[in-house]
Amino acid sequence: MIKRQIILLKNLIETPSPSGFEENIARFIRKELLKFLPKNKIEIDFQNNVIVKLNTSSDKTVMIDAHLDTIGFIVTNITKHGLINIKYIGGGDTQILSARHLNILTEKGIINAVVDRKHSHLITNEDDEKIDYCSEAEIDIGIRNRKQIHRIVKIGDPVVYKSYFYYLSEGKSGKYYAGYGFDDKSGCYILLEVIRNIYKSRKKIPYNLIFTFSSQEETGKTKAKPLVKKYKPDLFVEVDVTFATDYGSLMEENVGKCELGKGGVLYRGVDIDKNSLKFLEKIARKNKIKIQYQASQGNIGYTACEVSNYPTKILIIGIPLRNMHTPVEIINSKDLDYIIRLLTQFLLNKKIKTIL
Repeated sequence: MIKRQIILLKNLIETPSPSGFEENIARFIRKELLKFLPKNKIEIDFQNNVIVKLNTSSDKTVMIDAHLDTIGFIVTNITKHGLINIKYIGGGDTQILSARHLNILTEKGIINAVVDRKHSHLITNEDDEKIDYCSEAEIDIGIRNRKQIHRIVKIGDPVVYKSYFYYLSEGKSGKYYAGYGFDDKSGCYILLEVIRNIYKSRKKIPYNLIFTFSSQEETGKTKAKPLVKKYKPDLFVEVDVTFATDYGSLMEENVGKCELGKGGVLYRGVDIDKNSLKFLEKIARKNKIKIQYQASQGNIGYTACEVSNYPTKILIIGIPLRNMHTPVEIINSKDLDYIIRLLTQFLLNKKIKTIL
């Protein structure tokens, strides 16, 4: 990754976009696209989906999707003691909430907050401090006056973990970065780079090519569905994170081997179009691009599986990620580079219409 790309990924990560509140990230992506695309090729709809249409003159269509939302929280109550109650937006682990830094996204701007925890000196039983339900977390902004807090924070305000993005180390397999929101800001980053590569290649695209940065994937009510219904793609390619299993124990037995720095993950199995997958594999071999595999059993929770009821072929490309849905997610720069190269070569291949 060059300096421009690192800054782009960092800016994506640092733009809050909890599911259902994607306005800022949608505007940021549009701003980035306008650096090299004419504005008539970019659209943001009322659901904060960003749509990029590079060609619309063919009878065959390919749609490439990454979701732009992240998990988050929402304010549900302010107690008489001046503490704020929240609940998750999307799936998350309540056990990691204790003693965390949060940002409340209010109409008046970002409010810093923390999740309170009893003084360590006074804890006699660690189990008593576990947070079993999100609403048990006590969110503290310092003020202890309920009326004062109500003037700043409103019921229904979104909340996110404080954003992090930082370099960890470099090994033979590439550079490692940690942060909050690689799911799926890393997918958005890949799409932005692929769009840049394809548009700047000036090569004629013999099919309709549509990129979508879709909203509300984390709530399970993806807004990619109406886009698929509208554009009727012959092939839908999803780029999203997947479970790296090169740490911890028993994860490989559960979801399969997946290592950071060893390439993007191609899903094989239920709902995955065999001919499209073979075409993608052939391109990877020809261009010496590293790939890995995981299995799709038809209920793996991706947007592509949500739209599989529509008459469209499906491909899923996974970005290896450690510590998913936490503030300490880890990626490897090489995997991002491999997927960008793979998708660029795939979409520019003149024979792609043979699989549509």
